[in-house]
Amino acid sequence: MTGAPTRRLPIPTPPVTWETVTSYLERLAATNHTAVRDIEAAIDASPNKVSYSHKRNFNLDKLSALTGQPADHLRRVLPELRQPAPRWWLFQAFPRPACPPCVRRHRGGPVHRYYPHHVTACVKHNLWLGTRAPAATAWPVTDHAINIERLPEIKSAQVRHRRLVRRYGQAAVLIATRAAFDAWEHIHGRYLGHNQDRRLTVLQPAAHQHHLEDPAFHAASYPEIVAAANLFVTRRWQIQATFPMTQNHAYAAFCNLLDLSIRYDPLPTGHRNRLTTLIDNHVRPHSTNHNMITSAGIRYTGPRAGWTAQ
Repeated sequence: MTGAPTRRLPIPTPPVTWETVTSYLERLAATNHTAVRDIEAAIDASPNKVSYSHKRNFNLDKLSALTGQPADHLRRVLPELRQPAPRWWLFQAFPRPACPPCVRRHRGGPVHRYYPHHVTACVKHNLWLGTRAPAATAWPVTDHAINIERLPEIKSAQVRHRRLVRRYGQAAVLIATRAAFDAWEHIHGRYLGHNQDRRLTVLQPAAHQHHLEDPAFHAASYPEIVAAANLFVTRRWQIQATFPMTQNHAYAAFCNLLDLSIRYDPLPTGHRNRLTTLIDNHVRPHSTNHNMITSAGIRYTGPRAGWTAQ
């Protein structure tokens, strides 16, 4: 094909759930042996700028006619097309390559998807896909997927993470994992605990240094973060955390889950430090139900300027 296509493409190429529009257009072009710019011209697409705050515009009806996919199906499968727009702050900040075995049957090249915050690994194929927490921005796993088969605790943490979302909801677990991540960062900084060092040796035996945004570095600390989030999201712990007499005991129990090699003893009532102040940012009595907590103005940023949660 040399010109812009004006009718249905000859080779059907259905989209993948959570796939980005740009990824889908690239696969359409590769499968049908045409240029991406020809398809973009056929659907009146705006330029694809390398910016996560840029929103692309195009004619959905023309895309539906071009692909043979119903417009309702495209809206349901591709998050960027949904009306009303999804709650983007519940997705990871950046699109990531999909699990290669899961999307092998989809032609046209690699698939990039917007994963929800709680989807960090493929438990079926034992591959690490994402990042350990909402605030973290690990590099996308592009060249070689990280195999976690030899570290069953990472897979178990992912299963627990998904169960927490089914039980408590995405928003509540998002706040819990953000709190656990911030506390872990405060406790460890650039250093590793014993368990994290052991896991990194298994994940990347030839590496001598690890960047803070290395996906393997995130995978190594993921089990502790999920364990702490599992405590944070429970109603019993939240009740203890909102009362002055039991708050420091609750905070100590939370921090002890982030690294078993360090023991955090409860502080005297009324005594504060940087760590307790940090957790305070995530724990605040609900305005109407004091047995619940709400985020204290925490902002979760996403690919677009409007993808935030207050």
